Amino acid sequence: MITSWDVIGLVYWLGIAYQAPRVLKRWSLITSCDPIQLCDACRDERREVIHEADQYEVWGVFGAALMVVLGAARSCYKPFIRASRRAFGKESLPTCSKGSCLAYTGGKAAA
Repeated sequence: MITSWDVIGLVYWLGIAYQAPRVLKRWSLITSCDPIQLCDACRDERREVIHEADQYEVWGVFGAALMVVLGAARSCYKPFIRASRRAFGKESLPTCSKGSCLAYTGGKAAA
């Protein structure tokens, strides 16, 4: 018998499976660019991703997969984090400037 928690869990894990390729693409873009050519928000995200990768490196391949799953799970909570920061009167977290940032445009770094 399928319960409501089974359906919620299925939807949650399908959402994570849907977000995982997007997270990998984003991380690939921000880690392959020169930090000087990134906006402040993407530079902070790059530093966080690299620091987190160093922590999960001990676990080998399982650590990399776990990092992707946790990153995809976190992306589901971003709208709630923004709303809660706004509700408590805190400043919003920085977002990508999108205009000149190579991580947004996906352009190749200048040689």
